[in-house]
Amino acid sequence: MEGARAENGSVPGARVGVAVRAKGGSARERIDALLAGSDYRVDELLDEATHVLVSAFSRAGAAACAEVRELQKARPELLVVLVVTETRGADVRRALQAGVRAVVTESSLEGALLPSIEAALVGQITIPSEAGAKAAPRLLTTREKQILGLVVMGMTNAAIASQLYLAESTVKSHLSSAFAKLGVSSRAEATNVILDPSAAGLGILTIPTR
Repeated sequence: MEGARAENGSVPGARVGVAVRAKGGSARERIDALLAGSDYRVDELLDEATHVLVSAFSRAGAAACAEVRELQKARPELLVVLVVTETRGADVRRALQAGVRAVVTESSLEGALLPSIEAALVGQITIPSEAGAKAAPRLLTTREKQILGLVVMGMTNAAIASQLYLAESTVKSHLSSAFAKLGVSSRAEATNVILDPSAAGLGILTIPTR
């Protein structure tokens, strides 16, 4: 790790503080053991001196992404490495959009955690190879954007169908496709993703109701 210089100007090693949070899975002891055997300084609590947070969840779902977004608002310079039990393409995509710098599976912890931390410190993003293709953005159609915009405005499927002169079953079909692309399973989750500043590039359209 010698010679690699982090975004914040520090060299990966003893001066770089790493904190750990575990919300799911059985990875905590393994993470602690790996960090204890490294050159990184292990911070018992996340504070202003911490450079990296290793956060463990069962999956990179809504709860994990919400935590990362809150952390990024408070500490935009904090590098978050997410350890998960399982990977889903949509989950990984949402995690990266939320600001995660690396996603590591529990099954690859011993080989991937420390290299992923080092990569994050030098400005790189890393994800499991099996999630690579699935993590690529899936573009929303214009109709899906329109319907999602109306969902954000609080309209029901029936109201949306009336507004856009569509069958309600067609609205449901478009929503199902859009939810899959966003990696969400409910209108509330979709609204949270769309309204998050990091999702500005989604280009969601809204149609005035008056």
